[in-house]
Amino acid sequence: MIWKGRELNTVGDIIRHGVHKCDTPEEAQEFMKLYRAECPCADDNIGYLGGYYSQKEMRRIQEWFSVSHPVFGNTTPTAEEALGAGKKMAAREVE
Repeated sequence: MIWKGRELNTVGDIIRHGVHKCDTPEEAQEFMKLYRAECPCADDNIGYLGGYYSQKEMRRIQEWFSVSHPVFGNTTPTAEEALGAGKKMAAREVE
């Protein structure tokens, strides 16, 4: 995918040169339009990445990019809730 004249090939590229380079909600929506055309998991990818940021930044990402976390939706889990969800997902993978 090409964004702002730069080819984005990796998740790191998507974050550094895509998500971080969007200065307005409108620009974020344009980015997502292009990313969705390239990647069927675009919403989940950006929603998941939002979980690595502060609550404030996570909410901005969710709002600007119209995404939610694929496991937690638009909620902010406690550390215990996040760990519990990870354990449940791991247990499903083992079965």
